Amino acid sequence: MEKSRVGACSRRNRGFHGVPTRCWCGEGIDTFISKTHKNPFRRFYRCKIAMQKGEAHLFKWVDEALAEEISLVEARQRTIEEDLEDMRKTEKSEDDGASQNNGCLGVITWFCCKLW
Repeated sequence: MEKSRVGACSRRNRGFHGVPTRCWCGEGIDTFISKTHKNPFRRFYRCKIAMQKGEAHLFKWVDEALAEEISLVEARQRTIEEDLEDMRKTEKSEDDGASQNNGCLGVITWFCCKLW
């Protein structure tokens, strides 16, 4: 019986990456400190309902949640850096193309590229 409850809880937690703000049931979460011999003084997130009723709601160790959150932020940062580099390359190619076109047509082309 106990194993099925743990399995159900872990299946529900798979959708939560990083630091959780709400349980899958919609209820808020609180931070608690473990008092077990296996994980003494280890902090964890737990659904408020689960702590009262003992149901299989959100449970997540704080240290694991923070490690996931750092990974998510690093991935977002890499994406932003890649987007910025693409924008720089596009701007440089537009500037190079405008400088190759001399005269009135070149100025109009450059100006139109900047507007779009």
